[in-house]
Amino acid sequence: MTTNFEIALKKNEFPDYFRGNGQYFTRDPDWGTQLHIINWQGLCGYLKSLESSIEILRNAFSAYLNSVEFTKNDASDLLENIGCYYYLRNKHPFLSKDGFDLVRDAADSEKQKISHIMTFLRKTIEANNDIQDLELYNRRMRKLIDDGGLTNIESL
Repeated sequence: MTTNFEIALKKNEFPDYFRGNGQYFTRDPDWGTQLHIINWQGLCGYLKSLESSIEILRNAFSAYLNSVEFTKNDASDLLENIGCYYYLRNKHPFLSKDGFDLVRDAADSEKQKISHIMTFLRKTIEANNDIQDLELYNRRMRKLIDDGGLTNIESL
């Protein structure tokens, strides 16, 4: 059976894959939004047995990151994808093979982009002063840090 990640790899559709657009959309049964963790689990299922798994992941994520714009949706998706990586990194050792870290080992320009987008997201959420958005953002950041993610994501 061909996984969605394998399809995205063959079609070079990583921005759509990581956003959950089109055929890569997996509906959260409670909220009806993209359930990013399902795509990440599929990615892990496909990559775990490949010798070049880290290189494929790095290139796929880089292609996605290059497409991320300064919009609340894109920034929120980026945070969700980064959170999924750190959550699954604890469950799938190949995601941290030889000490690899998808964000910490990114190119300097990519780390800078992540930092700027995460700062944009926080400021946008704070400016809207929506209690639910603020609570969700804070919960996602706590989970990211608890899973071994960056404590300084806004200043990489």
